[in-house]
Amino acid sequence: MSDHPIASDALTQELQRIRELIGKGQLQAAAQALNAAQRQAPHDARVYLLGMRLASFAGNVGGAIQSARRALALAPNWPVAMLELGALLARGNGKQEAMRLAREAVAQNPNDPLVLTNAANISHTSGDKEQALKWMQQGATQHPDDARLRLALAQILAELNRHAEAKPHFDWLETRLPGDHRVLLGQLNCALSAKDVEAARRYADLALAALPEDSHVQYWHAITHGRTPPTRPAAAVASLFERYADHYDSLWAHDLQYRVPERIAQILDQLHPERRFNLLDLGCGTGFVGACLGPIDGHIVGVDLSGRMIEQAQQRGVYSKFYKANLLDALRDTPADHYEAITCADVLVYVGDLGLVIPGAKRVLKPGGHFIFSCEAAQDGEPDLILRPSNRYAHRDTAAERLCREAGFTDIRIDQLPVLRMEGGQPLPGFLVTARKPA
Repeated sequence: MSDHPIASDALTQELQRIRELIGKGQLQAAAQALNAAQRQAPHDARVYLLGMRLASFAGNVGGAIQSARRALALAPNWPVAMLELGALLARGNGKQEAMRLAREAVAQNPNDPLVLTNAANISHTSGDKEQALKWMQQGATQHPDDARLRLALAQILAELNRHAEAKPHFDWLETRLPGDHRVLLGQLNCALSAKDVEAARRYADLALAALPEDSHVQYWHAITHGRTPPTRPAAAVASLFERYADHYDSLWAHDLQYRVPERIAQILDQLHPERRFNLLDLGCGTGFVGACLGPIDGHIVGVDLSGRMIEQAQQRGVYSKFYKANLLDALRDTPADHYEAITCADVLVYVGDLGLVIPGAKRVLKPGGHFIFSCEAAQDGEPDLILRPSNRYAHRDTAAERLCREAGFTDIRIDQLPVLRMEGGQPLPGFLVTARKPA
């Protein structure tokens, strides 16, 4: 990718040093050095682009966008600035502008593989996967021996469920990048799509040998070998709901007829008619439970893996605080005897093993507090925990009740839900558990 003309070798070396400070998390030192660099070279776009990186690392999205805009204003034809700003905007509400910047960068640099790759990433983040695919195909055609482009093309084809088209690219990559876990996972995905069990197991074994601690690899290794993994990888769940965030409310409330949060709010009103309690909402999503419950004389704290879902929940105006975290980590890090109520609506379908959750919830509840959670229902004759083809877990209600009793809960009530939600136009059964921690 073409670079912005450098002002001086000394400045270039200083900017590299600042970049290393940011990478090490030494943000205060980086900020001081960057301020000095800005005074030295106030019209060098690279300084402001580095300011964007610093702000992004610090979680200051607004500051990052402002710095990127300043860099682009100083170097309006610099594709790096265009694409860096576009990448920031694509992750928020600026998708239209992000795509305009990506198209402009490609128009000016149609043969640059890095421009095409980064433009495709912006398009993918913005939700236009077909345009991302076109740019990847353009790059792979122009640079057929570029393994990075071929990998990106194969991955997006697989994501679009075009596995038969992705397979030849993964085959080629396997000869160029032997043992690369991304290629092995791509081959695994293609084998699963083709229902080639033998190949899927072989690639799962190779991937596990390459990444033995990777939860995603462990998950698919278990599935290919006929075992039920105890939980779904947190990163996969977070990625799923990052994509759903903008239209989650409409999808679940209307298309899927999801009413569990309303029922949970009714139970909480019955348990706390004075509405004086503190609630931990695990997997809060866009805040359905809080919206149905409304303001209370206490705090509602939301936990979710997806930052974009939390942004939607903040708009409800009823949550006091949010934590972007895995619910298991949130339970582990919360002090004992802390909340009067904990809710977990349509979340355990992704967590799986209730034995990982129920004891933690009981520890965090105050004596007399209640844990309220929903599950998809496994049918008679099925195991206590089963992973559906949808990659969602279903549970037996008898197993959920037993685990609650073993954890020390009492007054356990199970409400059968003939329609937990709709799936494929058909009602999906479930159940709702209310369990009390003894006083």
